Order: sequence, then structure tokens, then C-alpha cells
Amino acid sequence: MRTASGRLRETLDLILPVFETPGRLLLEHSRTRELYPRYLAISSYLALTTVPLMEAALTRARALAPQDAVAAPLAEYLERHIPEEMHGDEPGSDALADLEALGVDTVAFRARPLPPKIAAVIGTQFFWIHQCHPVAILGYLAIEAYHPHPDAVERLIEVTGLPRDAFRQLLLHAELDVEHAHDLHRVLDSLPLEPCHEELIGVSALKTLALLAEAGLDVVAGAELGG
Repeated sequence: MRTASGRLRETLDLILPVFETPGRLLLEHSRTRELYPRYLAISSYLALTTVPLMEAALTRARALAPQDAVAAPLAEYLERHIPEEMHGDEPGSDALADLEALGVDTVAFRARPLPPKIAAVIGTQFFWIHQCHPVAILGYLAIEAYHPHPDAVERLIEVTGLPRDAFRQLLLHAELDVEHAHDLHRVLDSLPLEPCHEELIGVSALKTLALLAEAGLDVVAGAELGG
């Protein structure tokens, strides 16, 4: 029997080659060492904003729970998953530590405006959470099923010659996101989702992966143009 998680995977398989392209180009690029901090910045922005997004979804799910059969179990999942995504005292602090290992001024980094495509990812999620349904967050979290593979991270460390401390979050998520993805799929299949919920989750996931792929490609394009 086809499941909600299976249908989501089938949908995302359509965009997977595009989503994987920036990472492949990074490994093959002649300026990989120079480009890696820019790629790391993308994942660092996500690390800084993922917990606040989930907290917003949790607040909204709790508010809807008394009259919404999806919201109550969604809130239970988020209550469990938010601590798993902290990785420190403050959301994103570990990702910032990786940037610091590369000599990045993280105070200045946090003061800069979000890159437009990352801002679009985050802003769209907040809109869907508040104006549609907080279950949209599950589409955003679907990125956990497309985590970096340990072999690819090790190859990146070798190719760049950069300090291993700058890859701690990639290595961590290469391990943790395997179980996080399984947990997400179990939740998807346990929720009493209506077609409208599945559509929102699917659109959320597709938009997230597409914009992140574009953000990664912008890094390569900037290098090709001498940026």
C-alpha cells in the first residue's frame, strides 16, 4: 500500500538530481577550498533558523490541537524533535563554530541580511505555518532525508585540505539525519492527513529543495563569474 511518506519520496525524486548538483559541482570545482565556506554558510543559515521555525509550528499546532486531528500529534512530534535539533545551548551555535574554524567573523555573519533564496525558504515556511497549516513544517524537514553522505564529506575534507573542525556539522548530520528521516517518515504515515495536508507538505518540500539547490548553484555561478 502506498503511504504518505512514499508519495512524498516519489515527488521529491523528481527534483533530486537538481538538488544534488551543487554538491557534485563543489567537489569537482577547481576552487573547492575557496567555495566551501560559502556552501557552509548556506547550511549555517538553516541551522540558525530551523529551531525557530519548528517552535513557530509547535505554537500554531498547540493552538489548533483542540479542534484539529493533525495538529495534536504534530505538536507531540515537534516537542520531541526540537531538542534533537538544538546541538548546543543556542540554535545554530555549533554551525557558527564550524564557520569560526574557517576564520569567519560570525558576529558580522549574523548581522548580514539573509541571502534572498534562503530568506524565501524561511519566509515561505512562516507564512504557510501561520496562514495555512503548521504541518507545512514537515515538508521543510524532508531535507533531513537528503543528508550528506559520510564518504562525500570525507572526500570534501580531503579535497579542500581545510581543518576538520570546519566539517563537524556535516559529519554529525551525515549520521543523525538517517534516523531523523526515518522518524519523519513514521510521523507522516501515522498522521490522519487529508489530501490538502499532503499537498501542502509536498509543495513545502519541493520549494525548499528547489530554493536550496538554487542557493548552492549561486555559489558556483559566483565563482565562475569571478565572485
